Amino acid sequence: MKTKHILIGISLLTLLSFNSIAQAKQEKPIVEPSKILDDVMHWLYYDRDYLRLSDDFTAYDQTLKPISKGRLLEKIAAGGYLPLRLVSTDEAPAYKLYKMPASTKSDLKAIIKDYGQTHYKHYQKEGKKLPGFNFVDLNGKKYNETSTKGKIVVFKFWFVNCLPCRQEMPELNKRVASYKNRKDILFVSLALDDKKKLKDFLKKTKFDYAVVSDQELYLSNTLKINAFPTHLILNKKGLIAKVGDADVIFTELKKEAAL
Repeated sequence: MKTKHILIGISLLTLLSFNSIAQAKQEKPIVEPSKILDDVMHWLYYDRDYLRLSDDFTAYDQTLKPISKGRLLEKIAAGGYLPLRLVSTDEAPAYKLYKMPASTKSDLKAIIKDYGQTHYKHYQKEGKKLPGFNFVDLNGKKYNETSTKGKIVVFKFWFVNCLPCRQEMPELNKRVASYKNRKDILFVSLALDDKKKLKDFLKKTKFDYAVVSDQELYLSNTLKINAFPTHLILNKKGLIAKVGDADVIFTELKKEAAL
């Protein structure tokens, strides 16, 4: 009987030890917040290398209590919080709210707040219909709720003088080609530029999305998009599934195309 109690005690200690190790791993940030908040460039490198807030992830508050993705984004958008990516034991990313110290530079606080507001606005669009969905491309083809019913529609928002918009086009063309046999998937881009400028550009640059011109007012006033390139995907129900960068959207496309 005494031996049994000793074994139970050892088992409990072992379990507690494993839990402590797991929690310690979970609490460990990929990059120390003091380094991230050192200056704007350190934040930009951190954003480039580790932040994927348009994707699905596990979210925690400051005490490591689980919260929703929406709640984490809402707090960052309100200002004063850093999305601190944690070392994860699996492939799914995890983020914790980190209260920025009072000594954090005001310009950096403003940049992170603006970053949070952009991602929170994107998140709030998910599950909703695309407003003002009525476009005609340079070839006269119409795209609206009726013509795209039962189809997946992948959108890119861009303009000719946007260097990142142009740089990603070869890779986007490859991805479009990989779905060439899927008649239920459409690739449409909304550009700020007028028809002449776009046609001149497309004579020199291959881009395999349908192109819709003169969309500056729609993107800024209706969709509230002010960063380019931005991508969006509609599922077969005609609802917005994701808004974000190309990698996020094509990851979502893979999921939607398998349904």
